Amino acid sequence: MSEDLKEKLRERFFRFVAVPLTAMPLWIEAIGAGVFISEVVDRHPRFKDRLGELDGKAFLFEAADIKKRFYLHVKDREIKVIPHFHCEPDVVMRGDVEVLASLFLGRVDPDTVFFSRRLEITGDTAAAILLKNLLAGL
Repeated sequence: MSEDLKEKLRERFFRFVAVPLTAMPLWIEAIGAGVFISEVVDRHPRFKDRLGELDGKAFLFEAADIKKRFYLHVKDREIKVIPHFHCEPDVVMRGDVEVLASLFLGRVDPDTVFFSRRLEITGDTAAAILLKNLLAGL
């Protein structure tokens, strides 16, 4: 399958799932995102080992195109996905759901989506760079 065809299929998939995601309750999304992220983490043991460097950090991910957000809290080399967090996040990342999912699948370069303005990052720069480097290694 050509790269062009793969890209078109990926775009259609994310357009298709955007509609149900906008209507889905946040707690269901958090469970789904948690399963998705756990699967990625479990497939990459080195990623999981390095998560200890981010222990205690909270990341807010906002999917701008579907107006949804969730928090990732790193604790004990595990990533917990939570719909609400009682503290300010250390890092905020905003982008379309396709960009955010592609980051966790290791399918896009974090620098590329950041410098193309498809991903906005604010907050603790050191934590953001460390997470970026971990994601780039997937």
